[in-house]
Amino acid sequence: MLLYIILILLVLIGLLFLLFVRAILVKPPKADGGVLEYMPRRETPDGLYICESGRLRKNRVGLWELYIEGEAYRRGLITGKLTAELIAKQEQIFVEEVKNFVPSAFYLFFLKLFVVFMNRKLNRNVGEEYNLEIYGISRSASDEFSKIGPAYIRILNYHAAHDIGHTLESLKFVGCTSFAAWGDSSDDGRVVLGRNFDFYMGDEFCSEKIVSFCKPDLGYRYMSVNWGGLTGTVSGMNEHGLAVTVNGAKSEMPNKSAMPITILVKKILQYAKNINEAFEIAKAHLIFVSESILVASAQDHKAVAIEKSPSKTVMYDTGNNHIICTNHFQSEAFADDKLNNENLLESASLYRFKRMEELFEEHKPISPLSAAAILRDRFGLGGADIGQGNEKAVNQLLAHHSVIFKPEQRLVWVSSWPYNLGEFVCYDLNSVFAHFPGMTENSDIDEHEWALPPDEFCVNGGFANFERFKEICTVLKTGTAGADDKIMDELIELNPEYFHTYLVLGDFCLKIKKQEKALDYYKMALLKEIPTTKERNVILSKARKIGYKD
Repeated sequence: MLLYIILILLVLIGLLFLLFVRAILVKPPKADGGVLEYMPRRETPDGLYICESGRLRKNRVGLWELYIEGEAYRRGLITGKLTAELIAKQEQIFVEEVKNFVPSAFYLFFLKLFVVFMNRKLNRNVGEEYNLEIYGISRSASDEFSKIGPAYIRILNYHAAHDIGHTLESLKFVGCTSFAAWGDSSDDGRVVLGRNFDFYMGDEFCSEKIVSFCKPDLGYRYMSVNWGGLTGTVSGMNEHGLAVTVNGAKSEMPNKSAMPITILVKKILQYAKNINEAFEIAKAHLIFVSESILVASAQDHKAVAIEKSPSKTVMYDTGNNHIICTNHFQSEAFADDKLNNENLLESASLYRFKRMEELFEEHKPISPLSAAAILRDRFGLGGADIGQGNEKAVNQLLAHHSVIFKPEQRLVWVSSWPYNLGEFVCYDLNSVFAHFPGMTENSDIDEHEWALPPDEFCVNGGFANFERFKEICTVLKTGTAGADDKIMDELIELNPEYFHTYLVLGDFCLKIKKQEKALDYYKMALLKEIPTTKERNVILSKARKIGYKD
């Protein structure tokens, strides 16, 4: 009887496993690229990469510049061929960062099953056009990661990484800031929009940005800032002067897939020419996280925020001549939203919003140069030193990119490494689309005379000190070799007002069994500006375990 029961259980487990496999099995779309599938990429002697109608080049400050055109599968194939090494590099970085966050092979396996099961219908939510583009890109993906899954499924799921990052509150993935000004709030009365995209997957991930210019067979031409393997976008502007960026808001852990926000933004850029059309597209699609979509329009001569959760979509118009977005919703529709109110109380979003209000008043009327100054601000309320890298600052020294748009002139400035501290390169969309497609010899496509200079912090030694600070933090977090009182004192000298300095020192002292000293460092951390309630509670918990009395 026991053997009979065991046999039945094994059969049931086998059937459940087969049902699970069937549920997560995602087949790539059917596509035929003809001779293009076998067409090689070639490189000119001066460093221009060409594949059929596509172009790729690296500019003088390290930004990759990409041009693609045509129908979806064609765009994907060309993008894949031109950026194959960048796709492989970003996938390697992504996989390594996930392993760092989830070091256990056992939990990593179940995380993979969870993501694949949750995203089992992701291809349907992405839609036919973008599925074809993703599939085209995946044809050039590296075989090195085939153990994780087939190339198409990997590239498809990476498009939801930004969304999943919002839900993993313990990981410092996202804390974006954006704003727009027009009328008497801008220097010439026309719209200017600025944003920091603070999606952090390590320094290497931030260092290889792609500025893409796309002429699709359907819809409008547009530019966007991406990374290898991403066909969606988080920052972009189209030929009609519609500029779109996204800021994450607090979300519950999703239990099913929907349209990734990067795909929704791409669709808005490709098919909307004003605010109302952007809103209709946003309303028509379900997303599985909460996002503020900041839309600035040349046609409407203003900007609004489309506040979107999995259950509702509303348009937030300030009614005046500027708007600020951090990581919470501002409309009346979300006034009683539990998650949004928790976010206001517990996160760094409201603090950063108030700092943005200060900076806006200080710098208005806003120009591209003053917009860059706002986006690069590293201080707290009233200009207080809250430590370099603090999440409460507008510039947290981890941005993948910063972008400044002037929609009515079709101008865009994109930051270069490091983070948003390097030169902001200026592009004129009309000029780029006129000259980049037919380029046969490598030459610059940006407007040199309108570039914005690097930040002083980048050239006066401040950034080098911050890099040294991070290096010491890594040494103290990963072991004890090479760590002594001298290096611990150096850490404090490099970043004395940052709570994380003392948290790292406290954790290190606890590791080497110096509890009294660890408690002193935890107490010092609690006196500093700590970004979130969760981080404060973690420090309090550690301190209480070794004798701290509130």
